[in-house]
Amino acid sequence: MELSAKEFEEHFRCLYRPLNMYALRYTENLDDAEDIVQQAFSDVWEKLAEGMHIQNLKAYMYQAVRNRSLNLIANRQAPCENEMPDIEDQTEEERILQSERDARLWTAIDRLPTERRKIFLLSKRDGLTYQEIANELNLSVKTVEHQISKALKALRETSIKIYSFLFLN
Repeated sequence: MELSAKEFEEHFRCLYRPLNMYALRYTENLDDAEDIVQQAFSDVWEKLAEGMHIQNLKAYMYQAVRNRSLNLIANRQAPCENEMPDIEDQTEEERILQSERDARLWTAIDRLPTERRKIFLLSKRDGLTYQEIANELNLSVKTVEHQISKALKALRETSIKIYSFLFLN
């Protein structure tokens, strides 16, 4: 597979977030996950520039990220330990699908209107109560409830599209 810089950039844009979510399942550290994905893309770019042919870039990237993640985990362990940490009992395909779903969900969250996204994240990510959010943002509790409701409705619609895309195509 020969790629122009523009085509490679398009693959990067499509795969970066799902690959980060995938690496995060192994590393449990966002900085490590991002470093792994960026280095994997850098290595692939160099290999492509050297003339290496990659049949399926997506599969290659997932394998590269998986290998790098497992190497990082192995290098963190004490030298006397031979066991790998427990990774969720999922198949490789299930982990890839989950990371792609997670990436699509975060993309959908990113697309929420700014204030709605902020309210939603304060509630769901940070665990604040509606009252705490209302106090912090100087809003009524009803406004917070309404914004959370609208955000959930938009995300439900997105999740139906994600489900349809992944399982009905």
